[in-house]
Amino acid sequence: MLHEPKAPADLPTAELIPGGHAALVGAPSTGTAARGVVVQNRPPDVRRALEGLAYAAYDLILRPGAPNGLAGRTWGDAGGDVGRSGDVRLLPSGLTPISRGERATLAALHDLIAARDAATGAHSGRVRVYALALSHAHGMSEAETRDIEHGVILHDIGKIGIPDSILLKPGPLSPDEWKVMRTHPEVGRRLVEHIPFLAGAVPLVYCHHERWDGNGYPEGLRGASIPQAARIFAVADALDAMTYDRPYSRAVSLEAAREEIGRCAGTHFDPAVVSTFMAIPLQELLELRRRATS
Repeated sequence: MLHEPKAPADLPTAELIPGGHAALVGAPSTGTAARGVVVQNRPPDVRRALEGLAYAAYDLILRPGAPNGLAGRTWGDAGGDVGRSGDVRLLPSGLTPISRGERATLAALHDLIAARDAATGAHSGRVRVYALALSHAHGMSEAETRDIEHGVILHDIGKIGIPDSILLKPGPLSPDEWKVMRTHPEVGRRLVEHIPFLAGAVPLVYCHHERWDGNGYPEGLRGASIPQAARIFAVADALDAMTYDRPYSRAVSLEAAREEIGRCAGTHFDPAVVSTFMAIPLQELLELRRRATS
């Protein structure tokens, strides 16, 4: 967990660390004085990467390339990988694309999540497809939709601060273990809030476990006090959770998932967001599911 870290004194001049974990290289002579590039190899050093990005570095490189087909995706730029023939463009194209360095940062942070827990990384990718479509249908602005995309990709980044004995435990968690697990939104907020271009993602990262009826966490927010991005995420997240096989539950059909989401409007979910979701034709949901799982 990061607590207002001070800028690492060695970042402007550090060489590649033996073993290839992290280093700062190639500080430019003009424009970004005393700043360089954080290079990350596996296993990733999360603390060093984020400290570098927050204080001294102007770019982040993760090598080798991202696993599970993520290499080459342009996170945060027109819906990432939606440029393939036949795909629907989920994020409107009028928004100025984020920079190459920012896209690399976002992809690398996603890869850090996947490296710690592959299932969590894959889940974020699927929820992203649903959340972008729902955000667009709900009338969110282009900037708000991009913040939602970033927040979805990074919503579980705080889990990298949860001990393996809890995060990867095959059986049910004890009450004390649940207390630790429920700290991950706060850990995630502290990690992401130091990166300026991700500021708009912080509300979703921090509030993605809040519930409309106030029975969520970490703050127990109720109704419209929950950030809109987190309310949209909640529906998209539930859709994926119910329609994708997990070790402890079997997938249900889209029809059954949609019925359950409708039933939970006003308790788990914002009724207005559920109304938007229910208006999406089933055929479109089937296409979104195909894209999310392909």
